[in-house]
Amino acid sequence: MGIQNSKLKEHKIKELLKENYGIEVLKAEEINRGTANIFKIYSTDNNKYILKEFSEGRTKESVIKETDIINFLNKKNIKVPIYIKSKLNESYIEYENRVIILQEFIDGYTMENNTGNHEKTIESARILGKMTKALEEYEGLSEDGIIDKWFSKESLQNGIKKMLDLQNKLNEDNPYKDTFYKDLNEKIKISKDLEKNFDFDIIRKMTIMNAHGDYSVQQLIYQDNAETTVIDFETAKKLPIIWEVMRSYSYIDKEAKNGELNIDTLIEYVREFSKYIKLNEYDLKYAAHIYLIQTVSSVFGYKQYNDNYEKTGLLEFAFFRTNLCRFLYKHLDEISLRLQKEIL
Repeated sequence: MGIQNSKLKEHKIKELLKENYGIEVLKAEEINRGTANIFKIYSTDNNKYILKEFSEGRTKESVIKETDIINFLNKKNIKVPIYIKSKLNESYIEYENRVIILQEFIDGYTMENNTGNHEKTIESARILGKMTKALEEYEGLSEDGIIDKWFSKESLQNGIKKMLDLQNKLNEDNPYKDTFYKDLNEKIKISKDLEKNFDFDIIRKMTIMNAHGDYSVQQLIYQDNAETTVIDFETAKKLPIIWEVMRSYSYIDKEAKNGELNIDTLIEYVREFSKYIKLNEYDLKYAAHIYLIQTVSSVFGYKQYNDNYEKTGLLEFAFFRTNLCRFLYKHLDEISLRLQKEIL
C-alpha cells in the first residue's frame, strides 16, 4: 500500500527500463506491499526483477547509502537483495521527482503482518540479532535526529498538538469519526502521562547502535530450505536497539494481531536476540516505555483515512497501533519486571 499513488503505467515502465537498463519488459505486475510502489517485472529473456518507485522526498543519497549497507552486509554473509546498475552505472534512476530502483527478483515468499507462527516469530529475532551484530562494524550511520524526533518529551508534545488538530479536522461524513475522536482522546491522555512522568534522560542510557531502522516481517523474503533475505535498508540509522526488537516482535506474532502481545513469547523473542547483542538494564526495564513513546502520539493512518476513505489498509493499521498502545500502557510494569528478571 504505497503512501503516494504511482506515476508509472506499464508502458512507462517498459520505456524506462529499455532506455536506462537495456531490459525489454514483457509484463509489469503491481505488488501491494510496503510504503513504496512496487512492481514485479517480467523480461522477454525470462528474467524477473523488482522495481520500486519511492515517494517524493526519498533522495538519491539515501539509495546510495542503502547500496553501501547492502554490499557491506553481503560480505558479512547476511542475505540481502542485489541492486541492478543502470547503463550509467548508477543504483537508481529518477522519473518525475521519484527515485526508482531495480533489484534482482528473489524467488521466495513473503508474509503479512501478524501471520507468523511461533517458529517464524523466534526466527525473526535470530535474523535481527545476526544482522545487528554484523552492523556493529559498519561506519557511517548516525542517529539522524531520530531520538529527538521519536523518543523525546518534545516529540510527545508535538504529537499531542497533531492529535488535537486532527480532532478539529475530522470530516463530518467520516464513518469512523466518533471512534477516531475517542481513540485520539485516549492517546492524548497516555501521551500526557508519559510527558509528565517519564525521565527522558534514561533513553541516552539505553543501548544505541546501528540498526535496520524498519525491520519487520514485511522486510523478510522466505525461501524453503534456504536462508531468509532481509530487504529495505533505506532507513538504517543509530537508534535504541530495543525499540527495533519490540516493534519487530509486535509485527510478526500472529497472537499479537489485535495489538495484544503474548508476553511469554515476547520474553523468548528478546532472549533470542540477546544471544547476539548484549542488552543492558535500561533496555529491559524501559523496553515497553520506549516503544509506547514512539507509537502513542502518531496520527498515521487516522490522518490518511480522513483524507481518503479508500485507505482502509492504513485505517486497520491505525486501529492496530492504538490497541497496541492500550496494551503496552496497561502492562508497562509487568513487561519491565519480567524482562529484567528473565533476561538479565
